[in-house]
Amino acid sequence: MLFNSSLLGQVEVDENTIITFDAGLPAFENCTRFKLFHDADRSQPSVFWMQSLDNPDVLFSVTDPQKMGVRYEVELSQAEVDSLALNDASEAAVLLIVYRDLPGNESHPALAQLYANVRNPLIVNLQSQKALQKTNLECDIVFSNC
Repeated sequence: MLFNSSLLGQVEVDENTIITFDAGLPAFENCTRFKLFHDADRSQPSVFWMQSLDNPDVLFSVTDPQKMGVRYEVELSQAEVDSLALNDASEAAVLLIVYRDLPGNESHPALAQLYANVRNPLIVNLQSQKALQKTNLECDIVFSNC
């Protein structure tokens, strides 16, 4: 199917690859269907665009937490496991929403610092394409010598 994104333009969406958030995302509850896109020129993209298929103006940048030096051990409730239709932990992927904070006098968005929403990761079942946002995680921060 073709979809007209406000930011990406007209894009082709394989309906078998649509990620579904049954409850939507906090503050975006009406957006339940998303599609991941990446720069076609990159064989190993580090950032993906997660486009809402319910609102052409809603697009998030997401990445693998390991690209940001973050490792998760997330405990899911039985209701969350059921919601994701998870049969095995290996079916799950964790994604972080990343963003740039643009202070009022920043000269260019590309120069702004990149941030990640580490307390509210996205959990995606790669098999069923069901997803949820795990909110308000307690975080233990461990620094290691490289």
